[in-house]
Amino acid sequence: MANIWITATRWLTVPLLLHAAPLAARDASPWPGHYYLQGVMETGSELLLQADGRFQWYLVYGALDLFAQGRWTQEGDRIILIAKPSGDIPRPGFDRLELTPRDGALIPPDGRGAYEKAQAHD
Repeated sequence: MANIWITATRWLTVPLLLHAAPLAARDASPWPGHYYLQGVMETGSELLLQADGRFQWYLVYGALDLFAQGRWTQEGDRIILIAKPSGDIPRPGFDRLELTPRDGALIPPDGRGAYEKAQAHD
């Protein structure tokens, strides 16, 4: 009976380990975190990149408020945000946004400003 348990455990463990490998690799990415847009006057924007591949974003400029949420990935030297409509955000502020990593920050496509990662407080 013990041999059956050991064999069954091995067969069940292998698929679980294979499934967990991509998540562990994504967790090792330096990009998940909370970012604030810096260097753009009279504009407020935050970006939250979660380790599980989800993101939340907003931008406020005067009376314009834009929001988006969806999935993010790293493709080569770019961080790609793909927004999806939801009950909370039926019309995202963008469909796809490509950010360029530079010196630990994420640069928007127009090159104005930079999303800087929030510093952890002690």
